[in-house]
Amino acid sequence: MDLYEELPGSQLLFDPEFETFLEALNANKVTCVDFLTLKAPDLAKLSQRSINEVIRFQQRLIREYDAQYNSNSTKPLAKQIPNKQFTTGDLGIDEVLGGGISTNCITEIFGESSTGKSQLLMQLCLSVQLPISEGGLNAKCVFITTEGDLPTNRLAGMIEARKDWHELGISQSNIFTVSCPDLISQEHIVNVQLPVLLERNKGEIKLIIIDSISHHLRVELDTKSFKDSLENKAYITEMAEKLQGIATKHSVAIVVANQVGDKPLNENLDPYNLNVNDLEYQLGWLVGWKNSTILYRQTIQQIGFQKQQVIASNADSILSDDEDYMLVEEQVRRIKREEDGEKFVESGIGGSTSALARGEVEEADNKLTELKPRKNNSVKKTIKRKMDHRVPNLGLTWANYVSTRILLKKSYAASPMIRRGELKKYKGSDTSDFWQVKRLLKVVYSSFCTPEEINFKITKCGVESV
Repeated sequence: MDLYEELPGSQLLFDPEFETFLEALNANKVTCVDFLTLKAPDLAKLSQRSINEVIRFQQRLIREYDAQYNSNSTKPLAKQIPNKQFTTGDLGIDEVLGGGISTNCITEIFGESSTGKSQLLMQLCLSVQLPISEGGLNAKCVFITTEGDLPTNRLAGMIEARKDWHELGISQSNIFTVSCPDLISQEHIVNVQLPVLLERNKGEIKLIIIDSISHHLRVELDTKSFKDSLENKAYITEMAEKLQGIATKHSVAIVVANQVGDKPLNENLDPYNLNVNDLEYQLGWLVGWKNSTILYRQTIQQIGFQKQQVIASNADSILSDDEDYMLVEEQVRRIKREEDGEKFVESGIGGSTSALARGEVEEADNKLTELKPRKNNSVKKTIKRKMDHRVPNLGLTWANYVSTRILLKKSYAASPMIRRGELKKYKGSDTSDFWQVKRLLKVVYSSFCTPEEINFKITKCGVESV
């Protein structure tokens, strides 16, 4: 029976009179909702217990629900604890976020691997310790990890690199940390240990970090049937409500990292007119896709997959040009022409200078769009950027509880050497030098600011806007 989840403080859980009765309810999968909606004879059949025992239990359960309802009366907004904000440790990022990270709500940071999620989370667990005059909350932090231990060496390096923070008393001793090896441990920490810790340190803890929220969920939750999907949705809802309840009750900020999965293009055989209320129509704006990707996917969906080949050229015109890729290819091609001393003839695959350039460019970054042979050798091929296809895990069920969603992206741009046309002076053999890492922080949506984005870099100090 789900009595502990519904009423954690219920005296029925500890009453010897109902010990065997609760075991029977668990065995027959009778829930609290059943006791609130069904009559005693029906409950007696479900639980296979006497009707008198069922009536006594039902009456006491209803009284406990009434007591909980009366104690949790609705409060006017004027009496609610107002949201507070604390700095991320960077003024540029604070400005994009409308002032920083807010308490009383859930903030999600998602992105692919190596985009800087953990770096930003570690910076937050230090910045929240800053005095209020410096933009912090003068508070402690709880850091829950699901993919390994907390990188204490990196934290020490960040504190050492920021002398002013060290002088203000920022320390790892103000960080409570625990590691979750599996989903059961994560559930126990969130439902039991975390509330106890917050009560024992009342008002001292203002930030709870989970890195990452979906790591164990995506591995351990079954998705073999429609029933599994419904149960997973209920589990995610319960978890999100628990976290939101903790954030509101203790006036803390909950910041979680989330992993991403693929959302392939829907290869629907029949055209489908998308409505503005359809999730497929809204999805791109909920996960931070580029406008060109959103329009491209909507166009393909509405014309039908079978007709894509007919108007592929028109649909491709929606996608933005990959100017950096074309610039690198052109520079490599020009150097090859000069070295060979031959008249440049652009062709498709087959050992040509263009094919050689393609090989070197693709080796530098295999994430960029693959070049295709040209049918018309006299026309220069325009390279398009790849469509966005990554979405945060846990779906719309989880997104409904997220107040601020932040996307971190890592891409590659042509290096300054390429942009200045100095490739000829390059004597090395590593084609990765043709590229420069470009990192982007994007506010997808937020209750506290408009969608904005800013470039950033990762240094010994942490995450810094550029």
